[in-house]
Amino acid sequence: MLESMAVQIRYRELPLGDLFGVLSGGAFLQRTIDNSGFTMNNWRSAWNAAADELFTVDGDREILLSIGNALGGSDTAGQIAMLELNRELLQARLREAAEMSARKGAMYRSVGLLTGLGLAVIVI
Repeated sequence: MLESMAVQIRYRELPLGDLFGVLSGGAFLQRTIDNSGFTMNNWRSAWNAAADELFTVDGDREILLSIGNALGGSDTAGQIAMLELNRELLQARLREAAEMSARKGAMYRSVGLLTGLGLAVIVI
């Protein structure tokens, strides 16, 4: 989504209302559009509400909230730089989550195996 936003801002220089219309389809943007009816006065509050509803991890939600606060607040180059920075932050968070999942997955498999062995010993 962030890459698409950056491309649309860079090459088409779309106003935010048109940008959201072009990018609609994802759950987050669709929720933002549905909550705001897209007017320039209330899209930020709809963006924030969508971030609160759809993202439960604080770090991810904070990144999306900062994007919503920065969109439309600077020139094209500034918005593109902000989107690219936040895309990199989200990619780093995704890598961290994948590593944590791999570590915890191994632990849970071990716990399941040991529990099964313990129950087998008790039954025998």
